Amino acid sequence: MRKQLLGLAIALAVLIVAISVWVVVNSFQTEEADLVENTQTAPSENEVETPSVVRSKTYEEHMRSGAEALALENFEQAESEFAAAASSEPSAIEPLLNLTEAQVQLKEFDKARSNLLAAEQLDATNSDIFILRGIIFLREDNFLEAEQAFSKGGTSADFWSGLMAAFFDRRAEAEKLLTETTDARAPEIISAYTEYDRFPDSPKTHLDTLLSRAFVAIGEYELALAKIGPVLEDDANYRDAWILTGYAQYAKQNFELARESWQTAYALDPGKPETQYFLGLVNLELKNLDEAEKFLLLARENRSAATDLEEKLVELYLSSGKYRAAADLLAEEIESNTQATMEEFTRAISLYLEKLNDGRSAWDLANLATKRFPESGEAYNLAGWVSLTNGYLAEARTQLDQSIRLDPKSPWPYYNLGRVFEKDGKTSSALAAYHEAFDLDSEGPAGLLAGQNYNRLLAETKPAQNE
Repeated sequence: MRKQLLGLAIALAVLIVAISVWVVVNSFQTEEADLVENTQTAPSENEVETPSVVRSKTYEEHMRSGAEALALENFEQAESEFAAAASSEPSAIEPLLNLTEAQVQLKEFDKARSNLLAAEQLDATNSDIFILRGIIFLREDNFLEAEQAFSKGGTSADFWSGLMAAFFDRRAEAEKLLTETTDARAPEIISAYTEYDRFPDSPKTHLDTLLSRAFVAIGEYELALAKIGPVLEDDANYRDAWILTGYAQYAKQNFELARESWQTAYALDPGKPETQYFLGLVNLELKNLDEAEKFLLLARENRSAATDLEEKLVELYLSSGKYRAAADLLAEEIESNTQATMEEFTRAISLYLEKLNDGRSAWDLANLATKRFPESGEAYNLAGWVSLTNGYLAEARTQLDQSIRLDPKSPWPYYNLGRVFEKDGKTSSALAAYHEAFDLDSEGPAGLLAGQNYNRLLAETKPAQNE
């Protein structure tokens, strides 16, 4: 979800100003060695062999795996690892607290509460218990209970207590607590007060909007929605308040509510590119593809600051089967961006070749790739792939040979070279190239394809050899 919100956050930066003013074999013997029986594909669940002895993870290993999963936002895995750790060490409080954190992220609040009660039996004074309990109350919109829980957390809960003081309009207390804490989120709240002070004649709704924006910035969407609600009751035509409301609702995955809020903001100001981008994004989530395309194109035309706008358009075009539009947009972005990566070149070329049978457009990009990356074996492999697909075998071989010289450990140019030799009727050379690709990537996609081609070609040549 955080990756999805990156473009939103960038577009929101513009809003801040407005408020203020992504085989086979073990060894190669001869062409008579039939690899078909040894070809391996990814085993199904029933084919996976279970080791005769399986060593259980230690407590420390469960904790480490849980922490890694939590950092990667794989909350289900984190929950599983911390639950196993807690089971192996019933007297340890840390796995219970970490387990609670994962369950809060999964919105499993009843389970989280049960684990906090178990933690409380181990150490009733642990401040993290009260902080986590307060966070649960926050997620359930129980703000008074949240504040009471944070108040029991001591100085460790200063950030949370300051946050609640700001929400309840106790500015002096909020600034004192937030200034004293080292929490990296605190400056967002303090900056709302600083910004408000620049406009001494502005109404309180301006401060409430600034605080709502700060709450959104630190991911406290429940507080943001509760704070911005009265602002809209006071002024239903406050465009930026509607944008903030939609942002918080989108972050909470309330997509229909977000669409309604942003639609209201759009009706108030149809020309704002950020609102157009947001409407494109939420309609994409709701599978309203025509509406999503309309608004994303509007935002692009009006130069929205969202950095993932083109990527969202490509996603939309692929979902709609509009491969030409997707490929052309990717190509346009590559041509205008001198920092485009080889992955971006590969993606566009793949669309041109595999979905559109457009070898000319694919060649234009492959040629550009070799010019921008003259020392890249990957670039020359792309060029070789395009030349092969277009039927220019001599050119393809030259380009693939160059790719191998630049990157002799990459399996793909050997695989493509095998295809070149096979099309040119050079069976022995094709077999050798396929086998080399497999040796370099025995468990990867290039190795699998090479192994399949090797076995097929070998089987096709055996009858001729037997005759």
